[in-house]
Amino acid sequence: MSAVTCVSRLVVALVAVLATAACDGASAPVSPPTAGAATSSVASTAPAASVGPVYRAQDLELCKRTDLRPLAELSLTVARTDPKPPLGQPGAACLFEMRTKDGHEASLRVEASTPANAEEARLLYRSTGRVTVMTPVGGISGVGDEAEAFTRRSEPGFKYAEYMVHARMGNLVVKVWLAIGGASYVATETLAPKALTLLRATQAAVPTV
Repeated sequence: MSAVTCVSRLVVALVAVLATAACDGASAPVSPPTAGAATSSVASTAPAASVGPVYRAQDLELCKRTDLRPLAELSLTVARTDPKPPLGQPGAACLFEMRTKDGHEASLRVEASTPANAEEARLLYRSTGRVTVMTPVGGISGVGDEAEAFTRRSEPGFKYAEYMVHARMGNLVVKVWLAIGGASYVATETLAPKALTLLRATQAAVPTV
């Protein structure tokens, strides 16, 4: 066999091997990820890894810290306070039992709950809307990640107007409930801004860890 013939057969055999390798998916080389792809992956997951401040309200003395001056025009007198904390949640609260100028019942309850994380706080926040007998009046912007208000009117021998607002900010859930009795209903437009002022002040008072 001549040298030319041997070389020709070798070339043919080599071409056949390469063609087989190209058709076999398992034999195809896998390209390593590029630096650009790795950077893109890290950047896309960074927002999920970021966390905001963690609040802790357990040591907050809300009966002492709550400023009642926003209620001054309602002429309420505090009869007693109850610092019992939120039921089943770490946090602080205060119930102010009051009387109006003409002797009717009035109440203010301020709560600051700080579950372990934002997801637990979100569940707590949403549970209020499911269990309350009050009527929702819509969401409120500018006071946290989510916030909404509720109202109710009843007649337990007098006109009783209630307004409640609650908001979640990270793992912090603050609730303010204001109820005033009288010969006529106190307008929602009167109760709402006062409750909202108290809510914002309570949020500002809760320390971070």
